[in-house]
Amino acid sequence: MMNGKTNWRWNWRWLGWALWLIPLAAIAFLVVRHPLLRSMTPSYHEAVDNWWAQRSVYIGPAGFNYLPAFLPFFSLYSWLPLAVCEILWRCTALGGLGFGLWRCLDMLTAKDRWRAFALVSALSLPICLSALRNGQSSALLAASLVLAAWCLHRQRWWPAVAWLSLALTCKPLAIPAIGLAMMAFPGFWWRAAIGAGLVLVCPYFFAPPSYVNVVYAAFAGNIAACFEPGGDRTFADLNGVLMAVNFKLTGMISLAVRVAAGAALAVACWQLRGLGTDSRRVLLWLGFTGIYIMLFTPMNEANSYVMLAPALGLWGEWLLEHDARRSLRAIVAICVSMMFLPDLVGLVLGKYNGNEFAKFWCPLMTLVFLVMLAVQMRAALAESRRRDAPQTNPLRAAS
Repeated sequence: MMNGKTNWRWNWRWLGWALWLIPLAAIAFLVVRHPLLRSMTPSYHEAVDNWWAQRSVYIGPAGFNYLPAFLPFFSLYSWLPLAVCEILWRCTALGGLGFGLWRCLDMLTAKDRWRAFALVSALSLPICLSALRNGQSSALLAASLVLAAWCLHRQRWWPAVAWLSLALTCKPLAIPAIGLAMMAFPGFWWRAAIGAGLVLVCPYFFAPPSYVNVVYAAFAGNIAACFEPGGDRTFADLNGVLMAVNFKLTGMISLAVRVAAGAALAVACWQLRGLGTDSRRVLLWLGFTGIYIMLFTPMNEANSYVMLAPALGLWGEWLLEHDARRSLRAIVAICVSMMFLPDLVGLVLGKYNGNEFAKFWCPLMTLVFLVMLAVQMRAALAESRRRDAPQTNPLRAAS
């Protein structure tokens, strides 16, 4: 018979598996019934078809908004039967997230790995489910960032480059992640530059250079339009919080705020170099990356917070391991409120108001998370300075 401790370990293991396999089965069932219902992939399929036919790919912010490298990459999926393609695309993201979170537990020194995995999954996965269900590339980008975080912590630079390059292939929003990694990890910049260069060059291996040049020119115009999509539509970024006071950042003011925020986080990541092998170094990088993408890049929806969810879950486990109960309760409150509060508002006030509330609440909670990370960074740097300070000989000091 198993003793109580072994029994609990098996319970955590089954819970950890269930948290991932049940959503996977549910998503697969829904996709098999209606492969393109509630899905972002029709725009991917259309763009891939246009790419191989050498037609126009970009039609404005409402359409395809990714780098040309995404097109030959997604072709690996789109050439499969439709249902297989749709399920495999989502399984790639979900499997990458699960495996990345499991590997990241290496740097948290969890006493019970399966308990830690269950906690991290419970905090982060529900926030990811909408993006996974819709087949959004944001989910695969999030998985790539988590896997890159583990590689960066282990100083496996070229695998980290590969994962960050995949993140860039999935979405241009990976550019801040690459930039902040260059600041936080000395000697990484030239490797990251090579990876980004390969992502930019790879479309030329699949289409005539003249056509690829036209596609890149259209991409530049399309991305510029995404920063000012027009109309009164709001998104789940910093403007989602500001709309509560009837204010919106636009034009040069918006650009200045984005640049200033990026510069501030770049300086913060530069300071993280002093943390050495401290796990908080890469956890702070992952958190700052998700925060910048959510608050200061264009056209984020509430389900885009799949890109922040892994950092929330991993920080929750780190706080538990270090007995920071008050901060842990704050992380749990952030995650639970982002998961359920917009839906509750939607049930009471209608779906539209629930969606609008999510655009306000999710970035507000992200700002709270930013404050928490700033406090953690200050504490980590202070501890690092105390460790590195030369020890004074007490006898010499007395003399």
